[in-house]
Amino acid sequence: MDEIKILFAGPTGAGKTTAISTVSEISVVSTEVFRSSLDTESLNSHSDPKNTVTIGIDYGEFSINAHTRVRLYGVPGQVRFEFLWDLIYQGSSGTAILFDISSNAYTSEIDFFINRFRKVLLEDRCVIGISKFAEIYLDRVDELKDLLSELKINVPVVAVDVRNKEDMLQLIEMLVK
Repeated sequence: MDEIKILFAGPTGAGKTTAISTVSEISVVSTEVFRSSLDTESLNSHSDPKNTVTIGIDYGEFSINAHTRVRLYGVPGQVRFEFLWDLIYQGSSGTAILFDISSNAYTSEIDFFINRFRKVLLEDRCVIGISKFAEIYLDRVDELKDLLSELKINVPVVAVDVRNKEDMLQLIEMLVK
């Protein structure tokens, strides 16, 4: 059986755990825990911060067909867990970077993650997913596209509802074709 490994990265609250749960055919191995008072990244970036954060690796999987299995790995968004990102990235067939467009820290999050994953974005199969999209955030999408253009990074940027299986399968399909 062929196996495809997909990495989900992005800041805390972008929807990585939810995205994996949406398409996984197995019970997701999740390392979400209640957010501690030390986790100021998610607390300061969201108007309504979530109560949980990922502190390790989330894992799910599904079959494309009888011969191909897709393994989904989500890494924590907090910078203090950055050491995991490169470890989990090794052997990946593609990377999906998710951003919560409604985040109060959106600009600094895109600057950080685009620069942190610049080599991956330039050299490997990647897609950027925008979660919680609404028309009022079109300027933010333009800001992201301008940054990508400035850095000569040519990857798809798509709005996704991480809770919608069809959206997530389309996003993953961009990485496995």
